[in-house]
Amino acid sequence: MRAFLIFAFLALAMAILPGCGGEAEGGAAASKEVQRIVASDRVYTANDLKTAGLKVMHEYNVAGLPNAVAAVHGSFNRLEYEARFYASHADAVAFGMGPADVVSGSDAIVIGPDVKWEEGSSHRRLCSRAAETPHSGCSYSARYGDFIVRGNMILLCEGPTAEVALIACNDLLKGAP
Repeated sequence: MRAFLIFAFLALAMAILPGCGGEAEGGAAASKEVQRIVASDRVYTANDLKTAGLKVMHEYNVAGLPNAVAAVHGSFNRLEYEARFYASHADAVAFGMGPADVVSGSDAIVIGPDVKWEEGSSHRRLCSRAAETPHSGCSYSARYGDFIVRGNMILLCEGPTAEVALIACNDLLKGAP
């Protein structure tokens, strides 16, 4: 009986362990598919994202967003996105990455006096509250899990984690010219 239990345990371990390794490798491969920064001379516009399927819901005034030339908020496949456009890739990296980093991810600043660009700030946050709690009981978190830089564009993408957000970014950009 003891030999049978040992054999059964080893057979079970051999069946489970290769599956676990495959998932970890697949997960790593999936996250490597999405490049966060792609240098390009390509000048993107909101129309490129519309072609990819983004439904633009708001065009923002970029007066308070350093060196930006345009910004839009929209949805695609039931997720929300914010695209910020700059004159060049160099400008997007130099002036856009810092502000995008501040409003995305688990440590994002989405409320209070430290919010640097107020335009569209309500779209950048999610309200989490217990059932039957009034609106004043919100615990705010970032809507955008992460962002990518493509050419002159910074694209903030909805997702509970950076990995999920980057996949959402990639899904939208698959249809872009």
